[in-house]
Amino acid sequence: MSTSAQVEAAIVERLLDGRYGPGDWIRQDALAAELDVSKIPVREALHRLAGEGMLRFETNRGVRVPELDARTAREVFALRQGVERALLDAAIGKHSIVDLAEAQHALERVDVSPTAANWAFHAALYRPAGWERGLRIAHSLHATVAGYVVRYLRDLHGDDDSGQEHRTLLDCCREQDRDGAQRVLGHHLTTAADALIEQLELLDVPHEPFVP
Repeated sequence: MSTSAQVEAAIVERLLDGRYGPGDWIRQDALAAELDVSKIPVREALHRLAGEGMLRFETNRGVRVPELDARTAREVFALRQGVERALLDAAIGKHSIVDLAEAQHALERVDVSPTAANWAFHAALYRPAGWERGLRIAHSLHATVAGYVVRYLRDLHGDDDSGQEHRTLLDCCREQDRDGAQRVLGHHLTTAADALIEQLELLDVPHEPFVP
């Protein structure tokens, strides 16, 4: 893995676990010093992530994590529905004991942020599909909305419902219940999306288009 790719992965992990939240500025010099690399790979990584819509360059100001509006959140969750349901469909019947144990462990983790644990759970269920590109896309989409998933889990009290849906989804994977798993995952994503979109519409966040 190149240095710029390592920096990119580090930034995505910070987005995913909430260390970088909506509206936060990312200082290139500070990040380069923290990761003990030069500013060149940092700049390359920031530009790639901005191209994917996870970051945004502000003229003469720097780089920040964009705030999402309802329309963009709706797009991201629609993409999650398509990508993640396809990944799960391809993974059903291929889960090893290790995969299922990893997913169970993610449900019980308290040493990482809720969004990082959430991704660890989903990744454990999707990885057996063997779709590396699809998994990277899903990872990117999770990181893009991580700050808002925190809002759903905390402010909108979605943690109880989400936890139960995760446990039911894991049971479906254990039983190789393809139809049941698809129903649970579809409902899981729709519930989170609807709650977040409703809150974003109430907040009337200014539109910042998702730049592919």
